[in-house]
Amino acid sequence: MIGFDKYSGMLKEQLLDDAVTSRALVSIVGESSIGKTTLARKVYQSPEVRNHFEIRTWTVLPPKSRPADVLRDIHRQAISQLRRSPSQQNVEDGCGGDAACRPAGKDISNLLFRNMTGRRYLVVVDGSIAAADWNSLRASLPDEGNGSRVLLITDSAGLEVVAYAGPTYDPVELTRLNPENTYEVFRRRVFGRGDCPGRYRSRYYQDIFRITRGLPLSIVVLAGVLRSKELPAEWDEVMSQLITAREPSTKNGNSRRIMSLAFDDLPHHLKSCFLYFAAMRESAAVDAQRLVRLWVAEGFVRPRRGSTMEEVGQGYLKELISRCMVQLVHKDEFGVVQTVAVHDRLHAFAQDEAQEASFIESHDSTDVLAPATVRRLAVQNSSERYVHLSNALPKLRSIVCHLVDPNGGGGAKCIQSTDLGFLHASKFLRVIDIHGLELKKLPNEIGSMIHIRYLGLPCGQLEKLPQSVSNLINLQSLILKGSSAGHRVLDVATAFWRIPTLRHVDAPFALPKVLGDLHSLQTLHGVQPLCWDTRGAGGNPLGRATNLRSLELSGLVAAHAGALTAALESLDLLMHLVLRGESLPATVFSIPSLRRLQSLKLLGSMDSPEGPDSDEVGDSALDMVRYIRPNLTRLSMWSTMVGQKFVNMLGELPSLTELTLMWGAYDGERLEFRDGGFRSLQKLKLGLPELEEWTVRAGAMALLARLTLFRCAKMRMLPEELTEMQELEELVLYNMPLMVGRIKECGGEDHHKVKHVPVIQTIW
Repeated sequence: MIGFDKYSGMLKEQLLDDAVTSRALVSIVGESSIGKTTLARKVYQSPEVRNHFEIRTWTVLPPKSRPADVLRDIHRQAISQLRRSPSQQNVEDGCGGDAACRPAGKDISNLLFRNMTGRRYLVVVDGSIAAADWNSLRASLPDEGNGSRVLLITDSAGLEVVAYAGPTYDPVELTRLNPENTYEVFRRRVFGRGDCPGRYRSRYYQDIFRITRGLPLSIVVLAGVLRSKELPAEWDEVMSQLITAREPSTKNGNSRRIMSLAFDDLPHHLKSCFLYFAAMRESAAVDAQRLVRLWVAEGFVRPRRGSTMEEVGQGYLKELISRCMVQLVHKDEFGVVQTVAVHDRLHAFAQDEAQEASFIESHDSTDVLAPATVRRLAVQNSSERYVHLSNALPKLRSIVCHLVDPNGGGGAKCIQSTDLGFLHASKFLRVIDIHGLELKKLPNEIGSMIHIRYLGLPCGQLEKLPQSVSNLINLQSLILKGSSAGHRVLDVATAFWRIPTLRHVDAPFALPKVLGDLHSLQTLHGVQPLCWDTRGAGGNPLGRATNLRSLELSGLVAAHAGALTAALESLDLLMHLVLRGESLPATVFSIPSLRRLQSLKLLGSMDSPEGPDSDEVGDSALDMVRYIRPNLTRLSMWSTMVGQKFVNMLGELPSLTELTLMWGAYDGERLEFRDGGFRSLQKLKLGLPELEEWTVRAGAMALLARLTLFRCAKMRMLPEELTEMQELEELVLYNMPLMVGRIKECGGEDHHKVKHVPVIQTIW
């Protein structure tokens, strides 16, 4: 944000202007990579803006997007902020595949208009938009004189097509950084809190501005190259390649040359990893876990002793981030990268380089005229409804397709295709990763593609799986489960569970009584233990998958308790666990082997609501949880019906930073957080409709930063201890009209408890 302070102030002034009550258009314009999105995101997340607008949505316009898809994405985000109820499936994860998010057979424009009515909103649209699409969006948003705003992020050409009926502010037009700000951005990227040695400072100060001309993207990419170089020899070598006697013929001439230099400077294995972004969708966040698995399947990741291939791949991704070739979007508390993005200009560069090197053939149409010699094929399209590959591709090794928005912003129906017949001639496929196909079954011929390492078809409509899938002896990742899969279970041959190369399985399968020798298996999601021994014989169904890091089970009943406990006792490396079912064992909190567990989600009744060994829950038992679960960071509980003693035990978890207690999680009308409890807690969500009294003792939740209350309609007052929580940054109240009245500045009985909180959101 260096050099953008004045723009930030202008933008906030326009968004928060009380003098203009009509819905108004605010715009940020400037050339590509000038920092428009960075500025908008900073203001969008500021406390003032979050307090001012009841609904905030952010939509990035993909190439060839359809108007209805844009409206659905806005509607999805708006609904997630408005309706939170026990009947809404996947509430804790956002809208997912809920019908409210992707309404079929209804006019999305009318739905959006109806749900936005009566609320002050901020709708951000990032990208160039066609005039027809703009008119559709404008007609779908109500104007009720409450100060709503539409923020458009585009270039000057994109702004020219927008005809707006209503108040329009002068565009906030960004210009390049001046020499002083250019060097300050560069200095922070390369030296952090330090600075360039004094004897070189003046010299490089001039060179950096001359090379980058104040373009932020060029500055950070050049910094990514130089931060690992030695002064002065290697710096001079880089500078000499970029400084020429003649000035570049175009304004962006050096920008391209800087990208080329940064790419050439990458180690060979990182070049392939970077070029693979050419297969990803433009202007879209990329799931880092999926990306690394694809790299592993492609053979880009080199084995390293003492680390898994996925850990090595994470290291590759972090190095690309360090070199500023890739943008970090989100990482977890343990430093694991969750999502990344590539700037549009770098994405275009990657596609050009990949095309020139015959690395990836990229298309934005589903009518693909790819040469028969293509080895990797990428198709990104969300505007057409049918898949059509015009010719056989016998040398194809990888196919990556994004045919709808995987986050739910795409069309109400997936791209239609009866099977994968267009791949029958591609016998040497290693990677199949296709999002958006409406598949009912896989072809039997899939079993003859024995080279497949990654099979990703998260469509959710599969009804049958061929038994020949067990022939995929090199398979590493199988991703089949989609958002609409529900509780459907697919039959898979027992031989599948003996494929020794399996690393990641996310599919609605029934687990056999005992798995094969799956010592490479790290992820097991979407499965149900329908075939587990329920006689209490003591067998361990996961005894040969001891390297599991992430496990998600559904369909659990009381009879599974013995087998599940035996399984968990052997999973020393488990870090993520989700259990769903009618009965869940409380021993999940007392099994000593799960000391590495970081994330736990429980959805179902707990068999011992007062905790393990509930007859003897004393101070010593409460203390024991500190040593048994030292790394548990995130805990979500739904319908568990635990009691106060169980909550006391949770309060002793030393690393717990996020706690979610939702509908039916707690059995009682009074809840107490004991003295000094939850000492590391930063985020708390309570959705307990029957809760009347919530007491927080001195010293509890001292680090709490975000408190969210969902439909706690019977809660009489907020805890007095909130007054002392100086770290509290945000309070969110969902559908709690009585509490909203109590925190009002004028006359609210609880106002003094939250008046120090920067952001207070009330959502109905």
